[in-house]
Amino acid sequence: MRTSRILTAAAAAAALTLAGCSSDVEGTAVDSETAALAADSGAERQADFDIESLDTGGYNTVPKDFEAEGRLAGDFGPAVEGQRMAEFVVAPYTIDPKLVSGGGMNQGVGVGGLAKLGLLSESVSAISEKYEVITTFSDFQDYADGSHGLGISVVRLPDEASAAAIADELYADELTDGSGGDDIFASGAATPITLPGLPDTQAVTYRWETGSDTVSSYTVNGPHFIYTYATTTPDDPEWAKDITTRALEKQIPLLAGFPYTPTPEIPELVVDMDKVLARAVGYTEDETTRNSELAVYGPLGWLHFDSNPAQTAELFEKTGTDRVAMANSTVYRTASPEGAETVRDAFLAQTRRNYSEVTEDASAPQNVPDTTCMSGDVAEGRMSVCYMTYGPYVAEITGFRPIGNTDPERDSLRTMSQRVATQYVKFVEAEEMGLGEN
Repeated sequence: MRTSRILTAAAAAAALTLAGCSSDVEGTAVDSETAALAADSGAERQADFDIESLDTGGYNTVPKDFEAEGRLAGDFGPAVEGQRMAEFVVAPYTIDPKLVSGGGMNQGVGVGGLAKLGLLSESVSAISEKYEVITTFSDFQDYADGSHGLGISVVRLPDEASAAAIADELYADELTDGSGGDDIFASGAATPITLPGLPDTQAVTYRWETGSDTVSSYTVNGPHFIYTYATTTPDDPEWAKDITTRALEKQIPLLAGFPYTPTPEIPELVVDMDKVLARAVGYTEDETTRNSELAVYGPLGWLHFDSNPAQTAELFEKTGTDRVAMANSTVYRTASPEGAETVRDAFLAQTRRNYSEVTEDASAPQNVPDTTCMSGDVAEGRMSVCYMTYGPYVAEITGFRPIGNTDPERDSLRTMSQRVATQYVKFVEAEEMGLGEN
């Protein structure tokens, strides 16, 4: 977790009311013999460690094999489908490398409405209520200076007819008065435009009283519609139209390849087919979470949440990282123990570069093996992050205490030690259970 992603994950946790070949690490080759010796040494340390002595608090330490227990998604199915869909939503940075600042509430999985799209007017809410919006996945990113931005959302409806109907109504609403008539910055209706090479896309442009130019678009794709929103400065008006066109040229064929789940089968989705989520810390009965934070993502889906996505994409490719699960810790599955160490070292290096105030701790909480932690005071408060390796897995556990905070429910640093301990026990228990071994 680097730059904003460390604080995003940590702040989210704090807000809960309660995530044989050589390898290169920072340009240094590690030969297979050295890696094997390191792995043997780690295994010996782990074997000598008494997990019964660990304080895990109120966290469950037994990994859940959802599939073996016959626990299907049920009512959580739309969220699981949204997580699957993330792998087929274009990340804005792949269209423009400067689009890596943003996210927040308008990012991730949304269920049962259009809130993640940032469409919050009364008229849009009325339109949304007429249709069964199953799930959405959105990624909104800006330039660092906020001058340019692009959002891409995919919205799932029960069928293509519903997707076409809601897209038509939302487009018509923009042509009526630009924002449903209840936005204080609106100054009239939007203007329809045509995007080159995209005859099936309905698009509008709009000049806001705040001085920015925007382009919105709606494109039906099977039981989905794609929504894009681009914003730019008045001196660069063509940027929004161009970025929207290029984004859709990539998004339309990508979504067409998504093996979406037929609507009646969404409740029957398997929550954790690859047994990676089972290894994450999880939540106590007093803790709650969002749909994007109790999740399993593929490597491309996860990059929507990463603050250095291009660098992390290269790292994932190099180490064979194919699954990322979030549930009060973030667990990465790589192709090998060496790959796990490569990911850990890369994340530690990025943390050092991006947080000069954060330093490595002398020891991990409760002296848990193969765990490296860093802590320090940052602008937003006090933060801590620990990276743990176990076989081909890497776990990332974060804690954050906002400046001036007196509410223990918003202080995730208070549970760091117990979550680190729980993470280790779950790794050990999952291995003993033979749970989804690579």
